[in-house]
Amino acid sequence: MANYQKQFESIGFGYDTLTAKGYNKINGISFTVDLNPNTKDYIVSAACRPVDETAVASMRQAIQQFASERKKVIKNAVFDGKQIIIVWYIADIAPNITKFINDSVSFINYCINQFGCVPCCASCGNESNANIYAIENNIAALCESCFYNTQNRLAGNMYKENQIVTNYPLGILGAVLGGLGGAVLWIITSLLGKISMIAGAFAGIFGYFGFKKLGKKMTLQGLIISLTVSFIFLLAGMYFAIGVDIFNAVKEYGFTFSEAFEWIPDYLTDPEATGEIIYNHFAGFITFILGAMCCIFQYNNEKKVKNRMIKLM
Repeated sequence: MANYQKQFESIGFGYDTLTAKGYNKINGISFTVDLNPNTKDYIVSAACRPVDETAVASMRQAIQQFASERKKVIKNAVFDGKQIIIVWYIADIAPNITKFINDSVSFINYCINQFGCVPCCASCGNESNANIYAIENNIAALCESCFYNTQNRLAGNMYKENQIVTNYPLGILGAVLGGLGGAVLWIITSLLGKISMIAGAFAGIFGYFGFKKLGKKMTLQGLIISLTVSFIFLLAGMYFAIGVDIFNAVKEYGFTFSEAFEWIPDYLTDPEATGEIIYNHFAGFITFILGAMCCIFQYNNEKKVKNRMIKLM
């Protein structure tokens, strides 16, 4: 992300580190750049519209022509009545993002001059010298009226959020169910002969979101509880998988499933067996730690952006 920040700043754009989005005002027009790794695209938006409504059709035609000439790198380009939006395929323009931003800005400036566009609010579309705000995990250009409406909405959300009390019993139940799901995934991949890296990561993530879903509100205590419960179930899943391995090795001699499980403590005291277990399950435990770190990052980031409204420009 630091590399992206330097690239944005090199062409005069600001950069919001919490959302990984860029922003700028050029000739009074508010520009935003949204990096979306989930859908593999960058979205460049400019809050403006033609003063003359008859120019809208011609401008939309020009936008479509611009996109069709670059169809290998542009996924879509539209004018939605309030913004010119250009969506670029991330795989084709990363890691150097300055060129596609400059190309977007140049084309949008052409539209502004050619079709008589004026700055407007990205929310209501009214002509306005809108300011750029960071609103929770988004960035938008808002007029004064929409700013106050959004501010009031966030204040209402904050009041409702403060009224919610974490239900720890149900949250723990959610963490248990999530941890159980992670343990089952761990056992299945173990029985298939290899610990999937996904199994370790999802063990913690399932517990985190299980607590959050049933507990209604995530807290620091809830974070600790959910990850601890998930890790306990991960160990239980590993223990069960070891028992199954032992049973598969001795069942032909007439030993039962319960008898195989009784041998697990003795098996774990064998240094050679313990080393093999650590070797076989190492990748899973590493990905569990990475998954837990993602949950911690998610929790911290949500706290930072929740009900956030900051004027950026």
